[in-house]
Amino acid sequence: MSFLHRLLGRVPSLLIARRNVTRAKVRSGLAVAAIVIGVVAIGAIGAGGAAFKQSQLATLDDQGATNVFVLPGVDRQERTFDQTDLQRIEETVAPAGVVATRSGGGELRTRDGTEPVSITYLSAPRLIYTVEAGAIPPDWRRGAVVSTTIAEEYSIDPGDRIHLTRRGEVGVHRVEALVSGGGFGGQSILLPLELTGERRYDQLRVTTQSVDRAEAVAATLREEFNGRKDTLLVVELTSLVRLLRSIVNGINLFLAGLAAISLLVAGVSIASTMLMAVIRRRQEIGVLRAVGYGRRDIVRVLVVEAALLGAIGTVIGLTIAVLVTMVANALFLGNPVAFAGESLLYLGAAALFGIGISLVAGVYPAWRAANDRPVEALRG
Repeated sequence: MSFLHRLLGRVPSLLIARRNVTRAKVRSGLAVAAIVIGVVAIGAIGAGGAAFKQSQLATLDDQGATNVFVLPGVDRQERTFDQTDLQRIEETVAPAGVVATRSGGGELRTRDGTEPVSITYLSAPRLIYTVEAGAIPPDWRRGAVVSTTIAEEYSIDPGDRIHLTRRGEVGVHRVEALVSGGGFGGQSILLPLELTGERRYDQLRVTTQSVDRAEAVAATLREEFNGRKDTLLVVELTSLVRLLRSIVNGINLFLAGLAAISLLVAGVSIASTMLMAVIRRRQEIGVLRAVGYGRRDIVRVLVVEAALLGAIGTVIGLTIAVLVTMVANALFLGNPVAFAGESLLYLGAAALFGIGISLVAGVYPAWRAANDRPVEALRG
């Protein structure tokens, strides 16, 4: 006798359920297939959608979702900010950091001629950019900092010297570092703000550590500066984050609900399978009742049989759903095993729902078989 038989022999109801499942292979296979489809649908749709949402939120973070962009409002006479404006905004949003920027254009001399590039003058690049190579000096006043996108396109490395034409004048700048991130306008060449020759800025960026904090800072700025007149144009991406979350969550729940219908169909299939099994094994059930099996024993055997069908379908379906989710993770997150917590919740819910539907589907056939009189059952 194999180890499996010895193990199942300690649980008679499981041994009988296994035997009954293997005897009706076609009906059992169809019931299992229905469970597989439902579990795969719920798990893959939910977990794949969670991976997509995580990738889009990460993209918004890269674009500055935790930052607040401040520009001159429509009712402001000056189209730039001065040092007084900067100091007042810094006092209002403290302890959040404020980065003053000024945008411009120029031309970069390359081996093939000159190429137009975006130039951003700013005060504190380390607050909004991530250094990928080289280092930004603490007293950064002369060198240039180049985004990795431009550096890759024109083969620029830290320590190189680049020729920039600004306002008709050609300047030579040593590349101090390569940076990534920065959100909007991140694909540019960064220069110290002092090189503009004047302390005026066309944009201020308030850096925070969370989406909630960014939303609070934006509300504070609007309340402090925008009364009857809109002196500041305050832009934050938190509304886009909330909108994206609500849209993706709504779509996920809708699709998961459709997938749940397939599991309900699977439950009907299992109930039908179990009813057919009860009818075909009516005499067998009568014999079990005659030799001492009680109603609870009969119910236990048939419910375990339904649970076994559900467990087999759930295991197969969950395996397929995990593989599909790994493909989604690789596409959206760049890492097949980067399972988000929400993805695991969907996979777990699919597994529980698959087994739960099977148990519920087996209750009525089990109750009907248990309440059949042994004498009538033995007559067939």
